[in-house]
Amino acid sequence: MAFSNYSKLVANKETLTELLCSAELTKGIQNELQWISIVNILLSIITFFGNATVLLALSKVSTLHRASKLLFRTLAATDFCVGVISQPLTVLSLMSQVHGQFNVCRYASTVRFLISHVLCTMSLLSSAAINLDRLLALSLRLRYRQFVTLKRMYVIVTAFWVLSIAFSVMSFISERTTTWFYTLVLLSCLIISGISYAKIFLMLHHNQTQVNSLAVCQMQPNPVRTPNAEVYKKTVSTVFWVQIGLVVCYVPFMIIGLIIRNNQTVPIVLAWRCTGTLLFFNSSLNPFLYCWKMRSVKRAMKETVRTICCNRSSEFVTTSNISWHLDHKLQQCRLTLSGP
Repeated sequence: MAFSNYSKLVANKETLTELLCSAELTKGIQNELQWISIVNILLSIITFFGNATVLLALSKVSTLHRASKLLFRTLAATDFCVGVISQPLTVLSLMSQVHGQFNVCRYASTVRFLISHVLCTMSLLSSAAINLDRLLALSLRLRYRQFVTLKRMYVIVTAFWVLSIAFSVMSFISERTTTWFYTLVLLSCLIISGISYAKIFLMLHHNQTQVNSLAVCQMQPNPVRTPNAEVYKKTVSTVFWVQIGLVVCYVPFMIIGLIIRNNQTVPIVLAWRCTGTLLFFNSSLNPFLYCWKMRSVKRAMKETVRTICCNRSSEFVTTSNISWHLDHKLQQCRLTLSGP
């Protein structure tokens, strides 16, 4: 659908919430808003089940360091809250906007902004911390468990929460400052993740080169396949998709968020709604990008799903047996009452 029909400027509002929940914006784009709501409902379901499975699976993983497991749990819990809180509030604000209930739209949008700011910041910080944790585990080796302790990790995660909440509350004071803050957080996390993965890449490549050189010196006819080689290949693949997913989901939203401050046209605001949905999509990807690639977590997730399915099947069988016995007893009673 061409956006040329929507080239009319929307009247400037005091806040972005008032801009989104206005009659000027809603006129003519009800169908688009409804489709965005449907997409958010589907993503909310995927995010809920995906991250709930990860949280249950992590409790069964014993090979993962407890401090690292805390980071994965924080990331999964944050993404879980996105699917349970942020996306339903998004659907509520969109549908109330479609039906002209602008007061409900403003309240829902205000709460959604506050919660989504906290959760998205935590998701970014947790992702960067996981990447840095992997670098420390590879570089420190035996000293890793002494340096990265569970107590220190609790302090770091708590600091993340305090920082996220503090700057989210600041959005009520200055939305522009908050937007620049989240842009800075995104760039910082991308830089930290990029540097961490680059160092991991170089270290694994260096280790594999040493192993191959040693194999040549020992006159071995076949190249040596070491665990580091397998980790090297999987890490490169995982790094690529994680970084692509993060950039694709977050960068468009940040760009539109900066543009919308000075260019409040209906197409820009509608694009902002779409990129917001794309940002939430990252919470659906994280269970697969971060955990599905790890063998121990992948195995635990499969066992969790299998256990849940088996329990439901057992409950169904038990319920069927009880129903059969009740019907059998009822039939016997009827035969007794209708006897000679």
